[in-house]
Amino acid sequence: MVGSGSAKKGILQLSETAELVLGSFGAMQSAFLSVYLFLSKRRNTKNLLLTLFFLFITLRIVKSLLWVYLDQVPQWFLNLGFVAHSASGPLLFLYLIYFMRDKSWKGIHLLHFLPSAVLLLLLFYLNEANFWYKGGYSALLYQQLTYALLTLGLLVFSFGRRRREESLAKLANRDWLWLSVLVLGVFSIQLAYFSNYLLGLTPYLAGPVVYGVFVFAIAFFAVTERQTGSSEGQLVKYGNIHLEAKEFDRIRNRIETLMVAEKPYLEADFSLESLSELVGTARYIVSHVINKGFKTNFSDLINSYRVEEAKSKLSSDAFRNIKIAQIAYECGFNSLSSFNASFKKHTGTTPSYFRDHQS
Repeated sequence: MVGSGSAKKGILQLSETAELVLGSFGAMQSAFLSVYLFLSKRRNTKNLLLTLFFLFITLRIVKSLLWVYLDQVPQWFLNLGFVAHSASGPLLFLYLIYFMRDKSWKGIHLLHFLPSAVLLLLLFYLNEANFWYKGGYSALLYQQLTYALLTLGLLVFSFGRRRREESLAKLANRDWLWLSVLVLGVFSIQLAYFSNYLLGLTPYLAGPVVYGVFVFAIAFFAVTERQTGSSEGQLVKYGNIHLEAKEFDRIRNRIETLMVAEKPYLEADFSLESLSELVGTARYIVSHVINKGFKTNFSDLINSYRVEEAKSKLSSDAFRNIKIAQIAYECGFNSLSSFNASFKKHTGTTPSYFRDHQS
């Protein structure tokens, strides 16, 4: 942080001991999470985004602590802290998108990090006099507050649509709780930095202090619930699940019976949690049985049943005059695009082509 002595203090006061202890705790926890994610066996976009996010939050907090408690800190390290700050907002925003949508990386998203790249290139040239006191730090705070609001808004908006979108419907309550704790924790640190420098209402280290409180819950979720990179909830190591063959077969047969007899997949908001309730077994065990017993994941399994239902209707004369979109909705899909994609994935052709070539 750059600014006057008053900006360091703010209107609200905290003891130096509390600032140092909680701020250091937040930095250490973020560093731990970054290393923990980096060493995990999961290698996907979500995991990488979250790894980098915790790494950059660590750098930002360490920079703040050093600036307050050391008389001399190299300017390049201060600038590195600002680079990390500028990248943290986009990283969390994109993590939220990829967590909920489970999509592959798009190169255009690198544009979010253009400001960070510029700051990194000027790492050894920028200083308080030629940039940060001339509006650079204010611009950074506005940028990060904007990303924090966008991320919070996306979370709230998506939660409201969770029963209408297939990709959101499969998220369990613990997934939403994980995302809420993470987003609120980061929103608090961004708001605190903004409030300190531009409004003068909070101490400079209020951000790290508040984040230090949130990060305990964040670390708890990340380690115990394994929520860091899953779009389907817990990431339980299947090697650690011990089910007797008889119990495994019972659950697998129960799932098959439910799918055939009750067709719960016809409900657009049918989720893994819903299935586990019907089976009467823990969610992660049902997920394990689906992965090992059906050689697929929950989403593909459900869509395969929906596609088979659609094929039956498309080949029936009784549905000859029914629009394909209506059939898609009746089979449990909540959009025509997701239906078309799933149908082609499971059959190798489009719904319209399939219907036209029925004898």
